[in-house]
Amino acid sequence: MISTLPFLLQERYGNQVACSKKFVIGKFMNFKMVDTKSVLKQVEEIQVIAHDLEVEVGSWLEIASPDDPAVIEVGQFAVDQHNKDTNSTLKFQSVVKGDTQIVGGMNWRLTIEVKDDKSIKNCEAYVYEQPWQKVRKLISFKTI
Repeated sequence: MISTLPFLLQERYGNQVACSKKFVIGKFMNFKMVDTKSVLKQVEEIQVIAHDLEVEVGSWLEIASPDDPAVIEVGQFAVDQHNKDTNSTLKFQSVVKGDTQIVGGMNWRLTIEVKDDKSIKNCEAYVYEQPWQKVRKLISFKTI
């Protein structure tokens, strides 16, 4: 889809607008998550680029640093909320991997290592967040 973006913009907006967006298309196509910046900062950057393109992003972006403090915070939230909702006693260990999706906020899809009384296991958590509204909700949590 990314390689056809210039054509989609031209079809949608016509030659003049599509040409004026060429530099933004380049920024979008070359965007990569990096370890040197926080995940939230990078998500903000891609949201600005997506807004400039006036297209829906909606695709999942791999988290480059699962050990980023912001990612760990969301993972810890997911475990704490699951424990609260189900009266469980899982203990957060780490975020193994994850992805984010920009929507009307941000979806987090995390693989989290947890420990219970008997063993260590991996769980998959989906969290929805709108930081500017101070909204964070656990959507689902399951053992994988």
